[in-house]
Amino acid sequence: MDHQVQVLNDSQVVTRELTQALEARGMRVYLSFDLRTALDGLSDCGCPHHGTDQCSCQYTVLLVYGNAPSPAQVVAHGRDGQTWLSVPATDDRSTTLPERILDILTTTFSPERPHYNHSPAPNVADSDCSHSPG
Repeated sequence: MDHQVQVLNDSQVVTRELTQALEARGMRVYLSFDLRTALDGLSDCGCPHHGTDQCSCQYTVLLVYGNAPSPAQVVAHGRDGQTWLSVPATDDRSTTLPERILDILTTTFSPERPHYNHSPAPNVADSDCSHSPG
């Protein structure tokens, strides 16, 4: 089961803070996908969520490596000054990496800090603002 956390802050800020927190705990973090980079230079990418000619949403995928041979993923979907973070479930039952990432995620974006909210977030896959890189 995926776990999602809503952060009331810009996705670039949130992704940077999370990357720093993961790296500070000895994990390696690689940006696997960045929607803004994929759409760079496209002039006809309307946003189904905002109804604008240019989409202003952000979607990034981080690959996080710990001691396990396979990475875990962190998906960040941002729009309108909010970011939804999720750690998709993995089939590899031998690793605790996703659980470690979730611990770091919830510590980094603790409910005691301003702008962070652990209330249920919408399923990013069901959002009106979804894009494919192709």
